Amino acid sequence: MLKLLSFVSGQRLLTPEQAASQLLELENLRDKQIALESLTTKLRGEIKREQALAREQLINIQKAQQELIALQQSEIDSLKEALGQLNQSVDIETQRQLKENNDLLTQLNWLSGTIAHDFRAPLRAIDAYSFFLADDLGDNAPAEASKSLEEIRRNGKRMGLLLDALIEYLRLGICPLNIQLHDLNETLVQVVNEHFDFSPVPIEIQVQGKWRFDRPMMMRAFKELIDNAVKFSKPVESPKIIIRQNNPSNLEIIDNGVGFSDSHDAQKFQLFHRMHGNDEFEGEGIGLATAERIASRHHISLSLNRVGAQTVASLRLPQY
Repeated sequence: MLKLLSFVSGQRLLTPEQAASQLLELENLRDKQIALESLTTKLRGEIKREQALAREQLINIQKAQQELIALQQSEIDSLKEALGQLNQSVDIETQRQLKENNDLLTQLNWLSGTIAHDFRAPLRAIDAYSFFLADDLGDNAPAEASKSLEEIRRNGKRMGLLLDALIEYLRLGICPLNIQLHDLNETLVQVVNEHFDFSPVPIEIQVQGKWRFDRPMMMRAFKELIDNAVKFSKPVESPKIIIRQNNPSNLEIIDNGVGFSDSHDAQKFQLFHRMHGNDEFEGEGIGLATAERIASRHHISLSLNRVGAQTVASLRLPQY
């Protein structure tokens, strides 16, 4: 019957079972479509929420960036202000220090002039009148009187040397420094060649590297320390001086001379202090004090110690 109807109508007719099956499939497709539309709506909602959250986070990030930039700018402004105040303080301190240095130089010039004229005038008079008196007495002068006059003149000359040393010591404390990087070995070799070329004590230099210092002043300090070592090494058998480094920041001048007593330990760098009697070694107690003064200006630690049968003068750079 269905076949006849299909033939008459020209359309394929379904059986009730087939129609029911297709209807079920259509209902399933509608359910899937509804579910898909629901899922799509849900996803769109999630996307909108994520987009909104992302926009909010972006706004927060931009706001945080602006706050950070403002904070950094504020800190930069504060640092600039602090730096300006510091520079102003440094300028004030520098001007104050320059004024103090100028005042000290003025006082030193005054003192030097006073020593050169007011102090030396009596010394010259003492020396001159002692000479005139000895010349007037001639051969008629008692031996004791001639000896006394010679002693007066000798002490007058010594007083002149002490005054020169005092002026130089004061000058070393305030004169400007020209600090530059210098080769230690070249500097020490020059000192030895200029001042100890004919020294009876052999001097061995075992140093390398570079230190920062005022070259003329440190050459003076090295000269005084080496001279001290040479002077006290002459009396011993097989004297020798070694200049070496334990490390790049420590320089030692070592001699095997007679050394000094521990009783002089606290005064060894004092001006005019002698660690031996006038009849034992020449000198006025100036060299070590001068070397220590120069080292101190460079913030270099200077020590002098007796280690066994050796005397060790140690120069140590500051540890920053």
